[in-house]
Amino acid sequence: MKQTIKILTLVLATCATASCSLDTTPSDRYTVDTFWQSKEGTEAAMTGCYNVLTHSGMLNLDPLLEDTATPNEYNYNNANGWNEIALGTQTANSSGVIKNRWNACYEGIGRCNTHLDRLPGAVSTDERKVQMEGETRFLRALYYYMLITYYNGVPLILDLPQMSHGSLPRNSREEVVDAIIKDLDRAAECLDWKWASKSDAGRATKGAAMALKARLLLFEASPLVNMTGDVSKWKQAADAAKDVMDNAANAGYNLFSDYRKLFLPANEHNCECIFDVEYSKTKNTPSNSYNTYCIQYRNNAPLLDLVNSYETSDGKPHGKKEYAKLDPRFKATIFYPGSTFLGKANSTAGQICQFTGFAFKKLTIYDSQARDKDDAIGETNYMFIRYADVLLMYAEAQNEVESTPSDDVYDALNAVRKRAGIPEINKGSLSKDEMREVIRHERRIEFAGEGLYYNDIRRWKTAEEVMNDEICDYNGTALAIRSFDPDRDYWWPIPSDQLLLNKNLKQNPNY
Repeated sequence: MKQTIKILTLVLATCATASCSLDTTPSDRYTVDTFWQSKEGTEAAMTGCYNVLTHSGMLNLDPLLEDTATPNEYNYNNANGWNEIALGTQTANSSGVIKNRWNACYEGIGRCNTHLDRLPGAVSTDERKVQMEGETRFLRALYYYMLITYYNGVPLILDLPQMSHGSLPRNSREEVVDAIIKDLDRAAECLDWKWASKSDAGRATKGAAMALKARLLLFEASPLVNMTGDVSKWKQAADAAKDVMDNAANAGYNLFSDYRKLFLPANEHNCECIFDVEYSKTKNTPSNSYNTYCIQYRNNAPLLDLVNSYETSDGKPHGKKEYAKLDPRFKATIFYPGSTFLGKANSTAGQICQFTGFAFKKLTIYDSQARDKDDAIGETNYMFIRYADVLLMYAEAQNEVESTPSDDVYDALNAVRKRAGIPEINKGSLSKDEMREVIRHERRIEFAGEGLYYNDIRRWKTAEEVMNDEICDYNGTALAIRSFDPDRDYWWPIPSDQLLLNKNLKQNPNY
């Protein structure tokens, strides 16, 4: 006791003589209270909201692997849990993307909520605060979009993180969608069509907010969600995509002229890119493993079903192994038997592309040359939304609105086909049902390997048709038999650890 009094007396005396404060806030690092008290801290908080996009389960490796849960690709070693999803064996205890995506999205939402709360009193210009509000609302909308796309309704949290959030039940899908739309509409009000300078490259824009709204509404109009077939849902999706198209000139959007070069680092932030996730070898940003996974591991190996879905360059179905005659996007996307792969002839599955006989070229730096010694560190940005997607979203939604495909539907579809170098579809030649199938086929080819086809076959409710089948290599040899339970597999399970932490969460059916 005496020793305690002596110490306290010494502290008080020191404070009195040195005018010291008992404030224990550290001065050598940021805290939650001080982060927004400087421009650097405020910008760092904004960067933190973006950074979650590169976390495991989000938009780093997983877009590369997502097509492996479709007839497009094969994931031989269950990287990030995608082969379990492909085989229909996923459970609430599954590791990998099912668990990681939930965690990452809520981490991003928590960062966005905190940033939005602190922005009014943050140190920054008023103009920059408005811009940051728009960026943050866009990102929060994106994280919630990811959640409802895979898990359906989820707890909706729009304020500062607190302990009570850990016991919230799931909100309805409609409530979450309404919140996303409000965020995207406000983001569009806050943001400009173009970046103010090159240093802003990669930040969200008005066009990114509007394009994400179109993608959200397209999912809401689909048979998976819109079970009554309400045509007004399709009209909303078409209108949202048309807003982006009508303002393409203001935003500088167009189709990039060269499909292969579209995906190379030298052409990042090109006219087709609406929103991408930034990767770099040298900047203070993460790198990715695209080159390694596509070329060294090859656990996103293209399957024969995808290859056979390519038309010939004259727009007709092709015969077996007629690779030289295919749609030019085939050679721009896939290494195949007979092509030069990493400086060597890719003649058989056993020699180079050992898993299926094919390997992905898209999203890598490679064409026919040998490997780069530094290729393990990738810096190809991932385009989350590009203008070709907006055109095809519009064509798909507008076709559902009309009794017969209009010229606008043909124009949007043909713009993508023309850039690819294949024949345009003659106007008036297709019925509504035929046009639907052509658009779906076009999406599969245009976005092969980019992680969109899994959600396409889910929202079309065709997964049960195309997934319950065997998958084959280049020679037609079966590699596995996949399974998809339509009563269960259209939605992912809520991770079991979340159910243990929150007794108010209810699991999706049949898990």
